[in-house]
Amino acid sequence: MPDIEPSFRSGEPNTSHETFCTYLAKQLIAKKGFELAGIPEAKRLHEACDIVLTQSDGYTFSVLCMVDREARPNAAFSIAAEELEEIGKACLKYCGTVNGTTMPASIAVLEIGPGTPDQQARLQAFKRSSLRAKVIPSGIIVDTLSGSVWSNRTHWFWKGPYCGFIEKLLAAPRETDLDLATPAFVAPTSSFPFLAAFMVLVLVAIFAAEIVFGIGPWADLLQPTNITLVAFGGIMPNLVLQSGEWYRLLAAPFLHADIIHLVMNAIGLLLAGRALEPLIGRAWFAVVYVAGALAGSLLSLILNPPLIVAVGASGAIMGLFAAMLTISAHFPPGAIRTGLQMNAIYVLLPSLLPLSGALKGEKVDYAAHFGGALGGVIVGLIILGVWSRSERLPGFRQYAAAIAIAGAAALIYPAISVAHAYHRMSFSTQLIPPDRLPKTSADMTAHALELITKYPHDPRPRFFRAAQLLDANDRNGAEREARAGLADEDSWRPLLAPQFGNTLRVVLAVAINRDRHEEALQTARPACDAFRDGPMRKLLDDQKLCGT
Repeated sequence: MPDIEPSFRSGEPNTSHETFCTYLAKQLIAKKGFELAGIPEAKRLHEACDIVLTQSDGYTFSVLCMVDREARPNAAFSIAAEELEEIGKACLKYCGTVNGTTMPASIAVLEIGPGTPDQQARLQAFKRSSLRAKVIPSGIIVDTLSGSVWSNRTHWFWKGPYCGFIEKLLAAPRETDLDLATPAFVAPTSSFPFLAAFMVLVLVAIFAAEIVFGIGPWADLLQPTNITLVAFGGIMPNLVLQSGEWYRLLAAPFLHADIIHLVMNAIGLLLAGRALEPLIGRAWFAVVYVAGALAGSLLSLILNPPLIVAVGASGAIMGLFAAMLTISAHFPPGAIRTGLQMNAIYVLLPSLLPLSGALKGEKVDYAAHFGGALGGVIVGLIILGVWSRSERLPGFRQYAAAIAIAGAAALIYPAISVAHAYHRMSFSTQLIPPDRLPKTSADMTAHALELITKYPHDPRPRFFRAAQLLDANDRNGAEREARAGLADEDSWRPLLAPQFGNTLRVVLAVAINRDRHEEALQTARPACDAFRDGPMRKLLDDQKLCGT
């Protein structure tokens, strides 16, 4: 703990015990990131105060001018408000900039000890001259007799800077110098974010697969077709909720809609990894990523329209930056905390404001962004709860590693499911495009031969051709077309109406019923279970294919 020796301007020093002014200075140094002022601009302040502290977080610069009224009864801060503001302006060179704008410097005057009636009127003068002013003065009274704190910056919703901290110190038993000498936190180390870099490589490899194995030609900016995104596991609410394809919640965060989408997410992931991975370790980093990805997918599923195809790692990345903002509270005020907060806000603010994307004409999945951020906040709060200030990394890392490994193992499920979906969706390119599909049954029958020639794997024209041949009493031809239509049923079944296969079975059963009745009964059995009434059921009953 630094040795703080206040300079007494008058009176005798209080040697019976450490004054609260000195104790408060030690607390501010140990827990709030302040240090004894060593800048030349503080020379005049040293003449008027007992202790001068400064703090820089890389953006703002703060100065505390502390007058010890326990050691020097009735002492008062002697610098005029105008001169104090000039000192503050000289300190602006220690402030950082945001978007080219210099951040403010604050100077707080603290009179600490027994209070007197004139204090509030005197310290009321130390106020910001205007909303645009870069210097923010304030006055604070710490009455050690009544245990109260007053600030001229107090509002109904805020007590003012440092007031809450000081009030707690006044009410609590004093800590020893040994307690304060224990570091408030262990500073993080800097290391290369290997996990984040590996995940970027995985995203790049999967995107390359989208392009190389895409269904249909990709457009400008390496943009895969929608059918490619669906085949690779993109989220469509109707496919997840109605068809039960829940694997898409895990697959979609690894897909991207074009090269710009991939590059932006890769940059975001590397930025988050550089700041966060060394801070919390690879296990917790992976947990945050998985939680953000799943939460983003879930909210996207809930809020997006049924026909929207949602893809991208944005939800996971929002989770990383939201967790970064949350766990910044682990560190005392200073460069580390402010750096984490500023990095997170720079990404989260434009990513969570729908107006920003609308103005640029972008199609942004804000549901995934909000869901990912929510997941990141939740895991960030858990990390705060298990992170001792005396440890460099959060606790329970073995459990975090187990969760991360389970998440990686769970990817086997979407990988297998995507393989099936890809085969199914690639088969869809062999079906008649919706814009070329005849609108009526008569048109379909009239163009059946032409459509069979162009789309031999589409069962729909074969059904109408088989029915046409059956009406012409060409049972062999009807059988041939019906069997050809059913040959690829496993591929087209998920793409067409659920009962379409049974209508083909009805035609096939009728075609073979005269010569192979038992086989016809077996063929018709699924159709008999499916059709309880209607034209198909009547045809089955007329042919006595559903029993008596």
